[in-house]
Amino acid sequence: MTWNFRITVRGRFAALDEEQHRSLRAAQDDHDMLSARFSPEGTFLYTPELVNYQHRFLVTSDEADRDDAETLASIRAEELSDADLAARGLVGRVVSVSAVCLEEVKVRPRTRS
Repeated sequence: MTWNFRITVRGRFAALDEEQHRSLRAAQDDHDMLSARFSPEGTFLYTPELVNYQHRFLVTSDEADRDDAETLASIRAEELSDADLAARGLVGRVVSVSAVCLEEVKVRPRTRS
């Protein structure tokens, strides 16, 4: 079975220098919560205080077992997050990784008032 997960990797920046601060602040509008979406390539978001960051990924796994699929998807998302930070010349540490399996999301019908 194919499993699709929305993975959120939350972290904290470490040792940002002045140039990194300037660069991140200049690009803040492109990385705020209003641009939040889950995609295979990921979305990089951060707070204006430049303390916390998030990566949001849509990760697909073909593992037979759902729990194994979630574990592997979470590991993959954490690797992608680390690679994206490194490509941006940034350092951070992961605080948490959370996953939502889209196949298990129940859509409630709308009720009319």
